Amino acid sequence: MPHLLRDSRGSATIEFALLTCFFFAVMLGVLDFGMFFVQRSNLSGGVSTASIHSFANRDAVAFANIPAMVTAASRAPGGSSVAVTVTCNAGTTSCANTSRVCACLTTTNTFVEASSCGAPCTGGNMTSGSTAGYYLTIAASYPYTPAVLPKGALGSATVQQTAVVRLQ
Repeated sequence: MPHLLRDSRGSATIEFALLTCFFFAVMLGVLDFGMFFVQRSNLSGGVSTASIHSFANRDAVAFANIPAMVTAASRAPGGSSVAVTVTCNAGTTSCANTSRVCACLTTTNTFVEASSCGAPCTGGNMTSGSTAGYYLTIAASYPYTPAVLPKGALGSATVQQTAVVRLQ
């Protein structure tokens, strides 16, 4: 037995095996972290697709079809249901294609109802020279389940994206 303890043949193989296990554990963590950003990018693409389509059809936006469009374009992984919220003027009005109520976007990213579309936005926290418009907000999210990393490593572990589009 003492002869085996002093024998150093094969020690490089053992060291290599231990380092390989550590390397693969780190790589799995990196891949898990990367998948979060890939899925966030895909969701961003879905929200962008819906916002561009809405802008292109700004006079007759199909508000009811936006959630399905975001879900289809985002390619969310199987089993993940994308929660899509569509609001106009940050929820101060319901979305409509006729008789739109316009608002001004403030410097603090809030909306203030305006008297009419195209009217100058006045007030302390308004961007200089801005005019009132009709804003569509598309917000989408779904939970991300990491494969290796603990849930707290990626913050809330929720993939989410938001876009605000001025339609009028």
